[in-house]
Amino acid sequence: MRVDIGNNDIGILGLGVMGFNLALNIESKGFCVAGYENNSEHLNSLPVSSKKLNIFNDLLTFVRQLKTPRVVLLMITAGPPVDEIITKLRSFLGSGDIIIDAGNSYYKDSLRRQEHLKGYNINYIGLGVSGGADGARFGPAIMAGASSASYAKVQPILNEIAARTKNNDVCATRLGDSAAVGHFVKMMHNGIEYADMQIISETYGLLSKGLGLTAPKISDIFEGWSKTELSSFLIEITTSILRYIDDDTKVPLIDLITDNAEQKGTGKLAAIAALELGVAAPSISEAVSARILSSLKLERVNSAGIFQKPKNENNIELIDIKKGLLAAKVCAYAQGFAVLTSASDHYCWNLELAQVAHNWRAGCIIRAQFLDKVAAAFIEEPKLVNLMVSSHFSALLRQMIPSLRKVVGWAVAEGISVPVMSVSLSYFDTYTSRELPTNLIQAQRDYFGSHGHERVDKPGTFRTNWKN
Repeated sequence: MRVDIGNNDIGILGLGVMGFNLALNIESKGFCVAGYENNSEHLNSLPVSSKKLNIFNDLLTFVRQLKTPRVVLLMITAGPPVDEIITKLRSFLGSGDIIIDAGNSYYKDSLRRQEHLKGYNINYIGLGVSGGADGARFGPAIMAGASSASYAKVQPILNEIAARTKNNDVCATRLGDSAAVGHFVKMMHNGIEYADMQIISETYGLLSKGLGLTAPKISDIFEGWSKTELSSFLIEITTSILRYIDDDTKVPLIDLITDNAEQKGTGKLAAIAALELGVAAPSISEAVSARILSSLKLERVNSAGIFQKPKNENNIELIDIKKGLLAAKVCAYAQGFAVLTSASDHYCWNLELAQVAHNWRAGCIIRAQFLDKVAAAFIEEPKLVNLMVSSHFSALLRQMIPSLRKVVGWAVAEGISVPVMSVSLSYFDTYTSRELPTNLIQAQRDYFGSHGHERVDKPGTFRTNWKN
């Protein structure tokens, strides 16, 4: 179908909170933006006052308003809705046009869609966008999977709207040719985010339930920590959350919020990807499980009436909790980057992990001072097998792990749940063990399934007649 040529630089399809804020961000940088929204009630509620932002509820009219090559950015629910809208757009777009999928699409779907659209000579970009609603409006971290030619056409817009570090570095980058890589890196960002948030919440639990501190007092502690190597967006917002007083009750709002942590599924997908690649990422998996268990409120309340918590007379020092938090964080990030390394090798993406860490330093949810050291570790040793064994982080962990042991031991004695701190310590201990008791598992497999086993004293694979 022939489509007329308009004068808008980009079209945003899906004007929910994220889509509309992205549109406002792009428009504020001097670009002309066409928006598409087919929900008439939502459409009428959008506060549009700019001449550079034009909104339509007819798809063909929307596409006609775009300059060539036409660039349509999708910000809609991942899954079948993306395939449905791509099928519709395909009738209106032509050779060389570009579809940018900026939602949380599953990376394997992105790979499939890119290959499908090649048959129509339509470019498909998988765009990871992190930073939430504020990030979309004022500067997100952007992770792109795209051909160099298609990315070059949209790079001026993406560079303008992306977050910038204190050194004015742009947090938008093309990570590889495959559309899948942009969404995979964003997915792993979210997996690390799950672990990071859970570790912080466990720390809050240690301080509140373990030491009996009030929310304002804990806020002061986190504020102090935010001026150290723990400085991050998540620590910063935790400080603000714990200090917030409810207008109606005049008590800290955090004390009134139910302890049911919801999820949208990206953490689960990150954990599944790690398992599929054969990479141990227990801190990410356990963070997902912790949210699932948090949703079982009634069951937890009932079981709490059956079992009593232990009483422990010992106490823990704040400095150990701080160091334990940092050690668990390092272990969780090490797992996330190990998954990225494995995926890059498996899919031949040639990911530069220092570039990934640099790109996460501003705009995204896990932005932190800590990431400068992560980037430096991969610059120093590009083929680094695990972040924990880098020169900087191995020295740091030698100082911090003893505190994590104290914290986990104290929490166990108190009956306080610290699942991700515990599993992070277990990951460290397993990864740094010369020998493990898993020789017994292999012997058991050989006993009931004749799977064979290797020996430490001679080469080869052996099968033993254990019943003889």
